[in-house]
Amino acid sequence: MNIHKQSQNNFMQSATALYTELQNNESIVEKVKSWLRVSENKTISSWIIEQLHVQPYQHILEVGYGNGNALYEIAKKSKVGFLACVEESVSMYQQAYRKNKKFIEKGLMQLHLGSVETLPYPAHYFHNIYAGNIYNSWSEPQYKFMQLNSLLRNGGKLITVFQPQQSLTEKEIWDLAEKVQQQYTEAGFCDVRFALRDMHAATAISVVGYKE
Repeated sequence: MNIHKQSQNNFMQSATALYTELQNNESIVEKVKSWLRVSENKTISSWIIEQLHVQPYQHILEVGYGNGNALYEIAKKSKVGFLACVEESVSMYQQAYRKNKKFIEKGLMQLHLGSVETLPYPAHYFHNIYAGNIYNSWSEPQYKFMQLNSLLRNGGKLITVFQPQQSLTEKEIWDLAEKVQQQYTEAGFCDVRFALRDMHAATAISVVGYKE
């Protein structure tokens, strides 16, 4: 009887140890995935900043600011400029507010919770507008591009950078980039160009166009 109980105890201890190890492994996998997501978001933000060519006194709008990391980096570069941003997620708003509190308190930045349609700025207000990894959530991207076009000054630039939500072939990625390029053109932008950049999860697409 004692031998049987000892065997049961050994089995339970082994099973518990195995379960704990699997949980730890799963935790490690999730941490790695999370790190990769953060790393790629930083890469996308860096690519956007690279294309913005931020200058003093510019008015810049970010659509879908997430946790506010890109806002923080751009605010440091804009110095005496003004940075507005809009996001529909309450949790992202809270994170971005904490991250950029000093810029907000100085009046250099305004965070908005809502959609592009609710923004209080007049037409032709912004020098540059950018959107990072939000294109996939738009049901009518061309309509969004038309709205953003109206907020840009003549000669202003719109930058859209995103990763497709699903795995695509090289041809499918190219076709998608051309589709967004066409949506830009139909929304009134000129000199529209796109670029591709390989990343861990998926190739990122950047489309840039100017308001005539």
